[in-house]
Amino acid sequence: MSQLITPDSLRACYNYLAETPPFNRWNLPDGDDVDFVVIRSRTDAGWHKIVNSRDIIAVSSVTIGRTLSLMEVMSHEKVHVYQRKYGTETPGVAHNREFYLLGAKVCKVHGFDPRLF
Repeated sequence: MSQLITPDSLRACYNYLAETPPFNRWNLPDGDDVDFVVIRSRTDAGWHKIVNSRDIIAVSSVTIGRTLSLMEVMSHEKVHVYQRKYGTETPGVAHNREFYLLGAKVCKVHGFDPRLF
């Protein structure tokens, strides 16, 4: 699938998910206000960070080989966007209790395996 992962396809995935629960109630930034990057990491499927007050989401074209995997990793990163926006992250901890609770809601709606989320 690596040839299908482009910044534009990542933006489209992000925007699609924004129209679905629970994301459609979270008031997250529009996909045009997020920078999307394709990386070639063998260890990280994706990541989210903020640089100069702008959200950046990266997805690895090496580890993501199916559309379902892309949807899962984008959903995962959207939970991080939520936590950064609302200041509910725990410093020094990648995934706190709230992350897992939000992730469980996402998994229930979208049929993702919460053990892999």
